[in-house]
Amino acid sequence: MSETPKRAPLTSACLLVIALMSQRANAQAPSAGSIAPPAPEPAPTQEVTDLDRIQVVGIRGSLERSSDRKRDEKSITDTISAEDVGKFPDANIADALQRVTGVQIGRTTGGEGRFVSIRGLNSQFNLTTFNGRVLATDNAGRDFSFDVMPAEVLNRVTVYKSPTASQPDGSIGGLVELSTFDPLSRPGRHFSGSVSALHDDASSSTTPRLGFIGSDTFRDNTVGVFGGLYYYKRKWRSDTFESFARSTETTDANGDGVRSDPADGRGAFPGIISYQVKTGDRERLSWVGGLTWRPNDRLKTTLDAFYSRYETPETNYSYNVNFYSNDGWGRFANATLAPWNGGGVNRHLITSFDLDDTPLEIGTDSKERSVDLYQVGWNTRFQATDKLAATFDLAYSVADRPNSGKDYFTVAGVNGGRYRYQAASPVPSVSCVLPDGRSCLDVSNDEIGLHFMEQKGESTRDEAISARADFDYVTYLGDVMATLEGGLFYANREKDKKFFASPSGCGYCGFGDTLGEAGVRATTAFPDGGYRAGLVGGRNRWPALDAAALFQAAVKLRGQEYFDSTIAAKLRERASSLIEEDQYGGYVQANFSGDRWDGNVGLRYVRTDMTSKGHSQELLALEPIPNSTNYRPTFSDVHPVSVDHNYDDWLPSANFTYRFNDNLQLRAAASRAITRPTFTQLGVDVNYEINSYPPRVTRNGNPELEAIRSDAFDLSLEWYGDEGAAASVALFHKRIDGFVTMGLFPETILGQTFQVTAPLNGDTAQLTGLEAAYQYMHSSGFGGQINYTYVDSTADVTVNGVRKTTTLDGVSRNTLNLQAIYEKGPIAARLSYSYRDKYVSCAVCGPVNTPATTAASGFLDLSASYAFNDKVTGFLQVYNLTEEVQHTYALDERFTTFYEPFARRFELGVRVSF
Repeated sequence: MSETPKRAPLTSACLLVIALMSQRANAQAPSAGSIAPPAPEPAPTQEVTDLDRIQVVGIRGSLERSSDRKRDEKSITDTISAEDVGKFPDANIADALQRVTGVQIGRTTGGEGRFVSIRGLNSQFNLTTFNGRVLATDNAGRDFSFDVMPAEVLNRVTVYKSPTASQPDGSIGGLVELSTFDPLSRPGRHFSGSVSALHDDASSSTTPRLGFIGSDTFRDNTVGVFGGLYYYKRKWRSDTFESFARSTETTDANGDGVRSDPADGRGAFPGIISYQVKTGDRERLSWVGGLTWRPNDRLKTTLDAFYSRYETPETNYSYNVNFYSNDGWGRFANATLAPWNGGGVNRHLITSFDLDDTPLEIGTDSKERSVDLYQVGWNTRFQATDKLAATFDLAYSVADRPNSGKDYFTVAGVNGGRYRYQAASPVPSVSCVLPDGRSCLDVSNDEIGLHFMEQKGESTRDEAISARADFDYVTYLGDVMATLEGGLFYANREKDKKFFASPSGCGYCGFGDTLGEAGVRATTAFPDGGYRAGLVGGRNRWPALDAAALFQAAVKLRGQEYFDSTIAAKLRERASSLIEEDQYGGYVQANFSGDRWDGNVGLRYVRTDMTSKGHSQELLALEPIPNSTNYRPTFSDVHPVSVDHNYDDWLPSANFTYRFNDNLQLRAAASRAITRPTFTQLGVDVNYEINSYPPRVTRNGNPELEAIRSDAFDLSLEWYGDEGAAASVALFHKRIDGFVTMGLFPETILGQTFQVTAPLNGDTAQLTGLEAAYQYMHSSGFGGQINYTYVDSTADVTVNGVRKTTTLDGVSRNTLNLQAIYEKGPIAARLSYSYRDKYVSCAVCGPVNTPATTAASGFLDLSASYAFNDKVTGFLQVYNLTEEVQHTYALDERFTTFYEPFARRFELGVRVSF
C-alpha cells in the first residue's frame, strides 16, 4: 500500500518517542492473550505480590487493584477488577463498563446493556477479546454481544484506549479485554457461589439467578484447575412506540393545510406508527473452566474454555397505523402545521389531521434468538533462556444462531377506519372510528380479516480460528535494558448468514379473509397492566391476536398448498451471504524504561484477504395488490456471485510515560489503527422492500469497502495515592478516513422511483475529547468515584452528490458517571449514576434525510450487601431506580421515532465463599 502524507506527523511522533528513551528498560505489559515477560525481579516474588493483592477483597480492594493496574500499564487504559473471584461489580458486563471513563453503552429492549461505545465511537469501531482472543458473535457484524456472557466469569475487564503493536488490531475506538482468573494465583481449594431472585417491575415476575466457581491446585501448586457454572433467567416486558417511515406531504401557500395547489412547502409526518407491548424470557446457561500447568519457572501452559447458551424469544403485540394506505388527493383533513426546526426551507411539522378510509391494523410479531457460543484456547509460554522467551497461542470460537423461519410478522384488521392523529411528546395519540360509529378498538374476533403474514428468520454462524507466536528478548544497550518483542499471527473467520422469508407475505392482503369465515378464534388476552407508554384512542389496550391462530385460519381459508406457496418461509438466496476473511502478518516492538520514564514503540503489519459470496436476482415486474400499499413481485432466476478484495496496513504505535514522582505521571501516545467494515457491510445480499410505500432497495453490503483508518494522539496526566486513590485528566484526538456510511439515492426501476441505500466509504471525520476522573476511599468507609468525558465530532458525508458536514452517529458530547460508596465492617453500599448527553443516532436517514436524535438519559443503580460472617453475605441490587426512558425523535420531540420507558429491576440474594 502506498504511503500517504498523513503518516508524516505520526512517524515523526514515533521517532521522537524513540529519541527520548535512553535509560534502563522494563518489560512491556503483556500483550493480550499472552503471559507477561519476566520482570527484572525473580518470578516467584511477582507471584507472591499478585497473591497478596487478590486477597484484598471488597469494593476498596477492587478499586485498589484497578488503580494499580492502570498505573503499571504501558499504554492508556482503564480497568475494572472483581471484588472477589466470582463477584464482578455489576451483574452485566456492559453495565459495569458504562462506569469506565469514556465508555457508553447501548441497551437491548428491556434495558439491559449489550454493546459498548468508547470515546464516542460505537461498537462497530471497537474490538472485544476473551483471554486475548477474538470471540465469535451471533450478530451479523463483528460487534460482541455482552449479554451472552455472565459477568461472574470474569476476574478483570481492561479497556485499552491507546494501542500497542503487540495487541490485536481492528479497533480505532478501543480494545476491551475480558480476562478470567489464574487458579495458580490462589493456591489451595476455593469455592464461591451465589443464588438470587430477580424481580422485573414491568413483567411483575420473579426469576432465579445462580452460579458458582471453584478452583484447586495440586502437585505442590504446579497444577491448577477452575470451573464455573452460571444460570440466569428473566421474564421481561417492554412497552414501546415507534414510527417506521418519515414522509412529507405538499402544503398550501398559507401553510394551513396539505395537498392543495399551488404548493410551496412540505409538511412532515410519520408514515407508519406502531404502539407495541413486547414480552419474553431471557435464559442463559454458561460454563467456564481452565487447566494450568507450571512444572517449573520456565514453562507454563494453559487450556481454557467457555460456553454459553442464550435464549431470548420475544412476542410483540402492536397497534399499527399505516397513513400511506390512503393515498388519495387531498386526503388529510383538518390539518394543522407547526414550524419544524431544522427541517429545511418551507418545511413544517403536521401536528394533527383527520384521515378517512384507513384500515385498522393489529400486529403480532415473534422473534427467536437462540445462541450457542463457545471458545477453546491453548496458551503456552516457554522461557528458553534467561533472556529469550516464546509464547504460543491457539484458539477456536463458534457462535451459532439458527433460525430458518421461526420469526413471525402478521397484520390483521378491518377496513374503513377514520383516524384522528395528534402529535405529542413523547408519544402521539390516535383515535379511530368505524363507519358504524364504533371505536376501532371494539371490533370482534369474527370481523377481523387477514392481511399481511410473513414467516422469516436470519440464521448466522460465525467461526473464528486464531494462531500466534510471540517472542521477547531481554538485552542491554550499554547500561540500558530493553525488551524486544516480535511475533507472527494468523486469523481466519467465516460469517455465514442465511435469510429465510415468505415468498410473498401479501398472499392474504386486503382484510377480506375473516376469522369468522375460517371459524377460528385468534383474539387473546392482552398483557396484564395494559399499554404503559401512553393511550390509544383513550384506552391502554387493543385487541391482541395470536399469530399461530392467524396462520391456522389462513390454511383453513385457502388451503395448505396456497399457504405454503405464499407464506411458508423459504431460503432467500439473494438476501444471504457468506464472508470468508483471512488476516495475517507480524509485528515488532521495543520496550524501554528508565528511573522516571518508560515507553514502547512498534510497528504492526497486517494483510486482509476477503471473499464475499452470495447470489444475485433481478426484479422483473411489480404488480400492485388491491386494497394495500404492497406489490406482488416477479424476479429472475438467482445466480451465484463472488467478489474478492484485499488490502494491506502498516500500523505504527508509540506510548511514553514520564514519572514526576512516585504519585504523578504523564503519558503520551500516538498510533495508527484500523477497523474493518462489519460483515453485514461486506455482503453482496440485496433486499427489495416492496411491502410499504415508497418501495425501497437495500444493498446490505459492498464488498469493495476499504478498512476505516484512524490516526490518534493521546495525552494523559495521572495521579495515584494510597489505597486506590487516583485522579487523571486526558486529551485525545482522532482523524478518521473512510468511515462507512449509508448512501441514499433514488433509482428508477421498472418505471418507479425506488429509494436505494448502500454502504459507502465516506470522507473524513474528526473526533476530539477530554476525559477526567477521580476516585477516593476514606478511612471512615466513605468514598466515591467521578468521571467526565467531553467529545466533539464532525463528519463529512455525501448524499445525492451533495457533501454534508454532520456529527458522527452515536456520539454524546457529555458523559458523566458518579458513584457514592460506603464500605466498612460487614456493610457495603454503592449508589451509581450514569448520564449521557443527547446524541445523533442517525445523521442521514429516512426519505426526508433528516437526523434522528436520542434524548439525554441518566441511570441510577443501587447495590448493597451485608456480611453475616467471613463466608456468607446477603446482597441487594436495584437497577434503574428512577425508571429512565429512551426517546429518539426527528428534529422535533413531537416527531418521535422511538420511545421506551425502562422498568426497575430488583435482585436479592446470598453469596457464599470458602
